[in-house]
Amino acid sequence: MEMLGTYELTGHLSSENAGYSLWGFGKKDGRDYFIKQFLSPKYPENDTVSSPERLKKKKDQCKKFEDQKRSIYQQLNANTDGNAVRVTEFFRIGTKYYITMPKIVALPWTVADVVALSEQEKRRLCSIIAHGISGIHRGHIIHADLKHDNVLYMKTRTGNVTAKIIDFDSSFLESNTPAPGENIIGDQVYFSPEACLSMMGNEVPLTCKMDIFALGVLFHQYFSGDLPAFDPEQFNCAGEAVAAGEELQLREDLPADVLRLIRQMLLLDAEQRPTAEMVFRGFLGAKAPAPEPVPAPAPEPEPVPTSVKAGGNPFFSPGDL
Repeated sequence: MEMLGTYELTGHLSSENAGYSLWGFGKKDGRDYFIKQFLSPKYPENDTVSSPERLKKKKDQCKKFEDQKRSIYQQLNANTDGNAVRVTEFFRIGTKYYITMPKIVALPWTVADVVALSEQEKRRLCSIIAHGISGIHRGHIIHADLKHDNVLYMKTRTGNVTAKIIDFDSSFLESNTPAPGENIIGDQVYFSPEACLSMMGNEVPLTCKMDIFALGVLFHQYFSGDLPAFDPEQFNCAGEAVAAGEELQLREDLPADVLRLIRQMLLLDAEQRPTAEMVFRGFLGAKAPAPEPVPAPAPEPEPVPTSVKAGGNPFFSPGDL
């Protein structure tokens, strides 16, 4: 039995489809958890750093990482409506950082599986995702990597499709956005025009409306099976094309109100895009019954405090809220 702090691992941590992390599953107090290990930063050990100055620099970088993650996770847990995953704990063991969250059993769906749903089911699914995003936006969190792979799909007790938003590794707060020219971690396919411009060194505001553009791309996929079209000879993604003034080509056979809403979500001017709450109401419409939220999990037990010596250093736990 391999232990990770107070968690009993049920297998080795994997790098499959993991990006800048490793992941796996574990048990604690009879509950199943998803566990993620961040590959960077790594907390410096005193005997592995060449100078006091370098040691201080590395520790400062780790402190910044801890503060950013703690702020995001606290806002996430305080504002999720059940359709965005909750983080249970954020901690360090030795040089490595980890987060845990309740294990979710999801459907192994591709975009094609979503496209195959009825129009009513797709409307409901889009409204659920938009409502989940509206919650995290209330906490001024920019997800920054919304895409099909970061949404888990499930069936409710009544057989309807529902969803839960995951993976906040790329997220940041509106009060602490990347500087012009700084890399934004995420899937470029869904990047907004302002994200593309910012990474090219332009000083443009980065707000929660970045996520609205990403949802516009994703929801176009849900209803048509295709990404919005642009000139691939000139541009690498839809956001880059829009930033350059090109109009995206959308499928005209989408329901008229859905097409109109997606066009608004994909506007160049972020201020003119709808809010997530407006998107929720737009997809809900008269044709779609109210969505069923993901049932809230049972309250997490109070965590048992651990120490560095015992193998854990909890920076964040449910007791922090």
